[in-house]
Amino acid sequence: VPRPPQGHPVLIQAGSSGPGQALAARIADVVFTAQNEFAEAREFYRTLKEQVAAQGRPADGVLVMPGVMPVLGRTEREAQDVFAELNRNIDTAQAFTVLSERLGADMSVDPLDGPVPDVPETEHLKSRAALLIQMARRENLTLRQLFHRVAAARGHLLPIGTPLQVADTLERWFRQGAADGFNVMPPFFPGQFDAFARGVVPILQERGLLRADYTGTTLRDHLGLARPADRRQRA
Repeated sequence: VPRPPQGHPVLIQAGSSGPGQALAARIADVVFTAQNEFAEAREFYRTLKEQVAAQGRPADGVLVMPGVMPVLGRTEREAQDVFAELNRNIDTAQAFTVLSERLGADMSVDPLDGPVPDVPETEHLKSRAALLIQMARRENLTLRQLFHRVAAARGHLLPIGTPLQVADTLERWFRQGAADGFNVMPPFFPGQFDAFARGVVPILQERGLLRADYTGTTLRDHLGLARPADRRQRA
């Protein structure tokens, strides 16, 4: 009796620490990661792919998919207004608690509208915390502004602009070795989800960067990942 086809679930790893990358290199099909700066994202992509190859696996068999929270408007000003409205609706009562937990140090001793203070390097200051500190330094953010970023996108890529501007950002990351795809996280539903589907998706399709229809029936098919050999079969 012929054996029925065996399932091969997609293994997804999240987390960008050293141990997380090592685990992904050994077993993952997809890596979800928080990256918000192009050069750093490209370096993460390069080093992870090197680790995958060192495990004897094809580098293109593990997909790096950063999280992205696109904030869209018909104009750049409208997109900025949407982001400002999102910030106005964020409850800042727990701001110090959230920031202290994310950064591994007590933030309540510093003014919320002052600069992000220096945070000593500790075991806690890994991965996501380090990304947030780097973003704050790069963009000269106050603690309140950093909290808005944390509350909204949690350190992920946060492009704010028109569908064309957002599509340009995604294309650059994809074509220049910073991402194999994206984990899209609209800031609210259905409005911003619809804005992405109706505005950004057609642009990516026109550029040949996104399929117009599905060619398979499984998530593995949709991701373009090969089906691994059945390890239970004997040689």
